[in-house]
Amino acid sequence: MSLNEHHRMEQHRGSPHKRRVTPLPKLQLSVLLYLLLAEPITSTVILPFIVQLVEETGITGGDVSKVGYYAGLVESIFFFIEALMILQWGRLSDRIGRRPILLTGLFGLGISMLCFGLSRTFWSVVASRALAGALNGNAGVIKCMLSEITDDTNLDRGLSFIPIVWSVGNTLGPLIGGSLQHPYERFGAIFRSSTFWQTYPYFLPCVTAAVYSTSAFFLAFILLKETCPALIIRQSQIPGRTSQLSGVDDITPMAVTECSPLIPPPKIKPKHVSLRDLLTSRVLVVILNYALLALADMAFTVLLPVYLSTPISNGGLGMSPSLTGVCLAGFGIVNGVVSILLFVPIHRRIGTRAILWSCEAAFIACFALFPVMNKLARDHDGLCLSVWIVFLVQLALGTLPSMAFSATFIFLTSAVPSRSALGATTGLAQTVASTMRAIGPAGATSLFALSVEHNLLGGTLVYWVLCLVSAGGTLAATRLPAMPWRRPGE
Repeated sequence: MSLNEHHRMEQHRGSPHKRRVTPLPKLQLSVLLYLLLAEPITSTVILPFIVQLVEETGITGGDVSKVGYYAGLVESIFFFIEALMILQWGRLSDRIGRRPILLTGLFGLGISMLCFGLSRTFWSVVASRALAGALNGNAGVIKCMLSEITDDTNLDRGLSFIPIVWSVGNTLGPLIGGSLQHPYERFGAIFRSSTFWQTYPYFLPCVTAAVYSTSAFFLAFILLKETCPALIIRQSQIPGRTSQLSGVDDITPMAVTECSPLIPPPKIKPKHVSLRDLLTSRVLVVILNYALLALADMAFTVLLPVYLSTPISNGGLGMSPSLTGVCLAGFGIVNGVVSILLFVPIHRRIGTRAILWSCEAAFIACFALFPVMNKLARDHDGLCLSVWIVFLVQLALGTLPSMAFSATFIFLTSAVPSRSALGATTGLAQTVASTMRAIGPAGATSLFALSVEHNLLGGTLVYWVLCLVSAGGTLAATRLPAMPWRRPGE
């Protein structure tokens, strides 16, 4: 560790005592977290029944071994299209504001879920997921806004809520999907009065997710304040209009109270930052870490439900859709509790890079335990106690990487070349991450199917490939400084 890194780390550790921690703006933070919850709900609601849905479309021709290929395509298409669009949404948010982008994304999520629930062919399913990806730039923009309403004394506390939102969404989504699918057969007279529910067996969970997105849209429209510096400055310069920023000087902290301005104004109008200006060495090394983390995380996320629902003889654990949903929900609950309770104290104790490195390393163990569980299930002819013990260990380890995303974003906000480029920089990072998330589902599920179909390394090749990816992420984390650089404007 260099002398400068050591000095920054000591400042960071002592900052809660030497500097007053700025209170978080509770109302605006709560609104942002509510909006963010729409994305994990809409993305995970399909997981408990995606395998069954793919089979019912007939695209596999009755060949169960091919389900993994097509299930991965459905989940990948959202992130592939999102990767094409999210940088543009981020750059646009730097010019026209964050609110319009968020409203468009929430509208797109709601419409796409309705289309998904009404889809009866494989390619209409793919098209509905593509629509969601094209209209959604929310994740990056919400992180921008969170950064703009915090400062370096409370950014880690604000970010600690993001994993718990994803955990709640990853809990509610599978529960909704697993509990509400096929209501015509499962809920008796309530839904048997109309054949609609028999024709569209997955519409009920999809419309439930769409209703949540709609509620988030109206909440954002009513309560969410704009935080984009360039837009606020332009509005403050309109003759006869009271500035949202009057009375705030250039050194005011970025965090706010509920009644104070959301962001301090730079004294010079922010200049346009080109894409080439974004590609600094700092930004690139952070994006590399983000990309490898996103690839491993997405591979684990989509592989887990496929693995749980695949028959034991084909390399999985043979769980029913309902049991799969319960297991995924349990994972989400534990994930959220770990993040909200442990991230801030651990981050302030050991530093940002140490968290990122250790959480990346946890993925190696997570992937290595997949073949262990299947071997135990084969040896004991089903889900014995030892399988459940190993499964609980895997889920416990799987909760750690959620803290790595918060650590990565702390590095990203400190690496941006200027505050006026925050949306574009976050959009660039989300573009790369979305590309990895597009590769992750298709790559992981296809490699899973290929490993099982051709008995590659006893059907376990997919897990060892993903262990290598996780090891690469662990190594990339060592390229970062022990503590983040100072954020622009602070």
